[in-house]
Amino acid sequence: MKGLQILSQEQLAKSFEAIAFAPEDRLTAAAANALFNELPVSCAAAVSSFVSSETYYQRACSQLSVLGCRREEHGLSFKRMFFEIAVQDLLQKSTTLSQAVAENIFTLKLSACPHDFPLDEVCAQLPNLNRLDVKYDLESSSHVSSLERLPRALNVSSNLVSLTLQDSFLTDNDVATMFDNGSCPNCTIMNLNLAHNNITSTGLGVVVSHFLAPPTSVLCSLDMMGNKIDSQGGSLLGRALATNESLLSLNLRLNHLGDDGGSALLDCLANNVTLRYLNLSANELASLSANALVNMLESNDSLSLEAVIITSNPFSDEDEEAIKSCDRCFLDVRGGSSPGRQEMFLGKSIMPF
Repeated sequence: MKGLQILSQEQLAKSFEAIAFAPEDRLTAAAANALFNELPVSCAAAVSSFVSSETYYQRACSQLSVLGCRREEHGLSFKRMFFEIAVQDLLQKSTTLSQAVAENIFTLKLSACPHDFPLDEVCAQLPNLNRLDVKYDLESSSHVSSLERLPRALNVSSNLVSLTLQDSFLTDNDVATMFDNGSCPNCTIMNLNLAHNNITSTGLGVVVSHFLAPPTSVLCSLDMMGNKIDSQGGSLLGRALATNESLLSLNLRLNHLGDDGGSALLDCLANNVTLRYLNLSANELASLSANALVNMLESNDSLSLEAVIITSNPFSDEDEEAIKSCDRCFLDVRGGSSPGRQEMFLGKSIMPF
């Protein structure tokens, strides 16, 4: 037969959502821990103002069906981890979040975001938001309303450090809508990911003028992989990077720079002193780009480059030999000989957040 204390704990756990209070203030440590062990994780959002126990939220996180989630990516806090993962489900029920939940959201990640989602209203509730990752579901519907809301969302997110808008069918006009009207602050964003969209060199020009050209630029990482950037884009980026002193990582894999665009970009890097990682894979580069790369590596005495990934380009055997003869940095020319090295430069080791 259960003792009175155990029965009391079970009853308190069942009714805690209705009579919520801070257990640590009203119970002994042992009694509070016993309550947390009994408290249903299904009421986590409702009791977030009163429960701060990491043990409770660790148990709640174990109920989430998200693979590969690590506490290190959520400030080493199980409570923050729980709400940053669960917020997508919470927002499907209501776009109004309690203050206790909102204060634990530093990273907002939304997949298949509908075109009419009130992103600006949600971001306005998140005082600690520093990473925004939105994948719009735009292919089958008009997205005018979403792109009107996005600049407003960026404007109210004054602490934003990382912005990811990949796989969202964004065009040059969309990029202009988001950034060219001055609503997006460039003074805080250090990581910009616009990979796998429909952005050409025209849209890249907007990104360059907003995030790389100003002397106050703080952008550290730019990912434009899988877009439609041609030789003009290579020239634009080259001119900006000749003087830019903030960018550490640039990913242009799977674009259309061509040999002219690649060589124009690499020629300008002869004066760059900060870039550490560069990916120009699958850009139709050839001898002009190979020569520009070798000349840049040999002439830049202040070179900071640590890795250049240029696989899947139609270099001749002579081009490859010339590139491989350089030993100023790690060079992956064709076969992806060190994939782990590429992941290191795309990962947190290069980013300060």
